[in-house]
This record gives sequence, structure tokens and C-alpha cells, in this order.
Amino acid sequence: MPSHVLETSKRTPLYLTVAALQFFVVEFLVAGTWRGHYSYSTNFISDLGVPFCGTDGTAPCSRTSLLMDAAFVVAGIAYVVAAVLWYRAERVLPLVPVVFLVVAGIGGAVVGLAPSNTHWEIHSLGATLFLIFGSLFTLTTALTVWPQMSGPATYVAVALGVLGLVGYFCFTYSWDLGLGVGGIERVAAYSAILGFVVCVHLVTQLQSVRRSAAVRVGDKAGA
Repeated sequence: MPSHVLETSKRTPLYLTVAALQFFVVEFLVAGTWRGHYSYSTNFISDLGVPFCGTDGTAPCSRTSLLMDAAFVVAGIAYVVAAVLWYRAERVLPLVPVVFLVVAGIGGAVVGLAPSNTHWEIHSLGATLFLIFGSLFTLTTALTVWPQMSGPATYVAVALGVLGLVGYFCFTYSWDLGLGVGGIERVAAYSAILGFVVCVHLVTQLQSVRRSAAVRVGDKAGA
């Protein structure tokens, strides 16, 4: 295999991680355009993707809303790309978590492409897919790698998967647990995104373990 292909392959986990974590950077920057009127506790994440500004500056007001929408799309695309790589190219994950990841990725892209002020039903569907299936992916991936690599990262992935699902259902039933509607929504969303990042690490480790095992088997066969 050409060296540049190997180099790209080694950098893939980094690219996927950056594609997920850029969400937090963009969220922070876009929230700043509200001139102090945006609240992580009382405002929904989706408010940052609304492309208009209220007359008094306190209504959903995000002059850089396209950046937030783009951040959702980028994260969604990263999910789908990761699913394809891990299933078709490496076959490192079984079908179930891969399907969960694809559905979550599609949901994330839909959230960015359909702002809540103009396409509320489609936007809500995308958010639901992203939150539920993102956490299900994290949980099932952690359980998949557990027999071979139980350790701190696996435990963190399980915890994030469970926390994401709990956060989603609390958000759905308006149980904000004192965090506010925006706060409890972020429990679900942040858990799903951070869970993906941890799973990138887990899958990369699993790939390394399997490649090492294959090399050992090949060495024994050639001996």
C-alpha cells in the first residue's frame, strides 16, 4: 500500500474527532453573537441555528446561525463516514452499531439543514434520531469491544451511552432536573457527541489489537 494511503489511514481518527468536537467550539462562538442574551440553561441548542435576530436582541438571535447549522451537518457527515469505514473497509464493528451511527449521522445533518424556525417537524425528527441513535451507538459499541478491551474508555463509553438516553427521555418529558430545558437537552446531546469521540478511540484500539493478532498469526504460520 502506498505510504500516503497509510498516512491518511492513521490520521482518520484525528479527523473524525475534530469533526465531532468542532461542534462545541462553534456553539460557543455562535452563542457569543447573542451579546450575552443566550443561556445554556434556558435556551435550546437549536436556537443558535435560527437565521434571524429579534428587534430587541433577546429573541432567537444568531447572525452566525449558518455556522451552527454547518456544525451539525459536519458532525452528521463524520458519523456516516465513520460508519462506512468501520463496516465496509475495516469490518471492525458489527452491523447494529453501524446502523445506529448512520441513522444518528443522518439525523445530525437534518438538524443543520432544516432550521427549527422553518421546518420544525423535520428538525425535531432529525434531533430525535441524532440523540437516541447517537447514544445507542455509543452503548452498543462499548458492549461490542468490552470482551476484548475492557478498561476506563469502555466504562466511560457505557456511562455516556446510558447518560445520553436518560438525558433524552428527561428532556422529552420535561424533567429538567434543575438544569433548565437547555441544560437537560445538552446532557443528551453532549453525551452523544462525546460518546462518539470515545468510540473513535475504542475502535482505533480494537483495529490495532486485531492487526497485531493477525501479524502474530502470520508469523506463526510462516515459521
